[in-house]
Amino acid sequence: MFFVILIVILAVSLWLMGNSKWHLERNKHNQLPKGSLSLVEDSFYKDEAGLIWEKQPHIKNKFHQPDTVSKKVDNPYPNIIGTLEFDQKNPNLKFLSKAEKGGSFEAIVQPNGTYLTEGVKQGTYNYGHPSGFIGTMTHVFLDVIPHFINSKYRS
Repeated sequence: MFFVILIVILAVSLWLMGNSKWHLERNKHNQLPKGSLSLVEDSFYKDEAGLIWEKQPHIKNKFHQPDTVSKKVDNPYPNIIGTLEFDQKNPNLKFLSKAEKGGSFEAIVQPNGTYLTEGVKQGTYNYGHPSGFIGTMTHVFLDVIPHFINSKYRS
């Protein structure tokens, strides 16, 4: 009986969190890269304001991809300086920049260089920066689960 009560409390708590102002207005904290992104090393890029952005692997970007295969693009990602391969099944790129408060800014770059800022697949501010085990678990509970409960973010 104790476990049933615990599960009900957890489910209600997650539902309340997913429908809270805190979750739905998260993007008031988000920032997008300023100007072009220039490759610094490996998967790290710097924007024109000096923020460092880490390009995420496709496995960490599944929720931000279109539902259909993209057409081939001649000059993909015109605002990113550095060699990037275009993948028609995973055309959107995900970049994270760690925020001072422990979260992270998230930018989803579409092949034409614009940022995906609307709809269920948009980039959102992360209250938990998904780095390491603790960061990943924090991200799952504070960002991913509430997103599946309610993805109708307010501007």
